Amino acid sequence: METGLPVKEIMTHDPIAVNINTKISEAARTMAELDVGSIIVMEGNNPVGILTEHDMVKKIISMNKVPDSLTLKSVMTTPLITIDADEDVLRAKDLMLKLHIRRIPIVKDKKLVGLVTDTDLVSVSIEMGNILSELISMHRERTIGNDSEIPEMISRGVCESCGRYYDNLDYLNGSLMCESCRETE
Repeated sequence: METGLPVKEIMTHDPIAVNINTKISEAARTMAELDVGSIIVMEGNNPVGILTEHDMVKKIISMNKVPDSLTLKSVMTTPLITIDADEDVLRAKDLMLKLHIRRIPIVKDKKLVGLVTDTDLVSVSIEMGNILSELISMHRERTIGNDSEIPEMISRGVCESCGRYYDNLDYLNGSLMCESCRETE
């Protein structure tokens, strides 16, 4: 099943990326200043890993390591799991669930172009639910109270009772009817 919505439509463009030889303390400062929970690690123009807040807690703080003594290369999560910008959001969701990851970098022609997070997926899911709710409401049986509420485009048409075309239809008991059918009801 596909949604028809590619990840490029919901991704964060231009995610924060730093060189593989960057010191952990510098990467942490960058993350704090920009208020992000992860940073993509680059080797030249290639994304090769990711450093997350979880990585910092698990691989540095809990091990009582000195951040200035480490570079991203020694702490980053690698290999980097990526997905193409044109892939469906459901594919991203499936990968994230299967691999127990909360972020997935987005690539186009092997170049880093974005990042999708679990929060992005929740946001789009909520929005799709709102759209579905509005569509359901829109298609519920209409009840129109008086003639002034009948739009011009449906005041003419086929009587739902006798099946003939008329120029002046009105609602009666939830159906559009001509004058003679309304009188017999």
